[in-house]
Amino acid sequence: MIDLNLRLGVRKLNLARRYLWGALVAALIPLVLIAALYDQYSANLLNNLIANRVDANLEATAAKMSNFMSVQVNRLENIVDLPDATDFFRGDQTATMSALLEDILLLEAEGPDIYAIELADIDGNILQTVPSTRTRSKPDNYNTLPLVQHESVEVLGPVLPKNGRPGWFLIRKSVTVNNEKIGIISLRTRLASLTEEVASLIEPNVYEPQIVVFDRVHLTAVGTRADAGVVIAKSRQFFPGWKIHLVEGTDIFKEPRTQIRYLLLVAAAISALGLVFLFFKMSERVSRYLLPLNDGAKAIANGNFSEPVSEDAPGELGTLARSFNRMREQLEKLIKSRVEVERRAALGNMAAGIAHEIRNPLTTVAATVHGLNRNETDVERRKMFEVISSEITRVDNAISEFLNYARPSDPVIERVLVRDIFRSIRTLIATTAHEKSVIINLSGDSSLAIAIDEAHLRQILLNLTLNAIDAMPDGGHLNLQAYREDGTATLTVSDDGSGIDDDTKAKILSPFFTTKPGGTGLGLSITNQLVEANHGTMQIESEEGVGTTITMIFHSEGRQSKETS
Repeated sequence: MIDLNLRLGVRKLNLARRYLWGALVAALIPLVLIAALYDQYSANLLNNLIANRVDANLEATAAKMSNFMSVQVNRLENIVDLPDATDFFRGDQTATMSALLEDILLLEAEGPDIYAIELADIDGNILQTVPSTRTRSKPDNYNTLPLVQHESVEVLGPVLPKNGRPGWFLIRKSVTVNNEKIGIISLRTRLASLTEEVASLIEPNVYEPQIVVFDRVHLTAVGTRADAGVVIAKSRQFFPGWKIHLVEGTDIFKEPRTQIRYLLLVAAAISALGLVFLFFKMSERVSRYLLPLNDGAKAIANGNFSEPVSEDAPGELGTLARSFNRMREQLEKLIKSRVEVERRAALGNMAAGIAHEIRNPLTTVAATVHGLNRNETDVERRKMFEVISSEITRVDNAISEFLNYARPSDPVIERVLVRDIFRSIRTLIATTAHEKSVIINLSGDSSLAIAIDEAHLRQILLNLTLNAIDAMPDGGHLNLQAYREDGTATLTVSDDGSGIDDDTKAKILSPFFTTKPGGTGLGLSITNQLVEANHGTMQIESEEGVGTTITMIFHSEGRQSKETS
């Protein structure tokens, strides 16, 4: 439970997470500011661009409608200028229209924009309608309709659709003779032909075009009445009193500029959420890699140096994990070395006391036994005195080993030929080896020299070879080999004796551990200590029933030469 709380605390408070969230806030603040400034700038820019586009479209539509009106006026003027039209009004009210005039009027009335052509007297009473099927039974009250006087023509209307009849307006012109008005010719023009010109301006639900006549009549694109609304743009007058208004629609949020602004805001919000998600994942991942480091540091604080940290993290985190493991290993070695120094110091003090308290009485005992043995004539007693002297020597040797382990002498480094040391060791152990049927083999580089204390090297090899002989009670082979490899000197001592099991091998270098009856357990410990004191390393490889090989590596000196066997 406590460990879980610690983990949660690490996740909540770890430095990487705080830095990542701080970086996130630092990234979001400029993003929000930039989004706000850009929104304001883009809104103004879009307003200008859209206003320019709408104004251009308005002007283009107004120009088309002005052209439409001009075409109808020209058509009317051409009819008024016909001689047959003047002749029609010079006659009495019962006069008939000439066949030529009727054909011309019928031809003009066939156009999609003209409902009918009306000929009226100066009071507005309709005398004849072409085609006759479109005759109005009762004239409208012209006094209620907007009237526009433009140059020589008048525009009356519009008349809105009613009772299923389409809307229209009149374009009329007086027929004069010698500046005397004798009649009126009117084009009853289809209202939808004019209003449908603004259909291209429709932006559904955003804005709608309206044709406005003297601010009194508002028309839709299909020629029906429209309610006045909020005007967002106006065109010039395409005919006196006639103009186009763009009126705000019912859903302004679908306006292109508003859509773009909201799109930008949504993009900014999505970016912010993406950053939050990204930083959360990064924080979670960094925490996942840092947590083992935290656990490893706690383990070291508790004295456990055996738990390595995973080095699978990418980049700098992986480098940090590898550095942490190296630190753990070096710290473990340093602590073990410090403990070993303190332990040896304590052993040294104890060894000095033992040497003083035991060796002095032993010296007296040994001298006394020697004197008694020299004057003794009884054979049995002389044998007993010799056994006592032997045991005193054994105790003295044990004390010497203990002193050597507790207070090793500093090495005197010199150039030593391995060949000479091998031969010297073979001479020293030859008798013991012969007694146990052990064959000694020397091999390797005959000129190999190493930088080492010669006395230390002799003691190292002597300890190892005697141990090897003891491991072969039924005889066997003892091999000493020396060779050069990658600038280092390698010495091996191998035997084909009983071998060492794994449990024993794990403890064999520990002081006072021994498997020999009567052994001190300091031989291999002293040997390993001497190897390390001479800047070397020692490795033990062994298999039960096969044998043991001990490999030592030192700095080499001297030239290379051929190998000898």
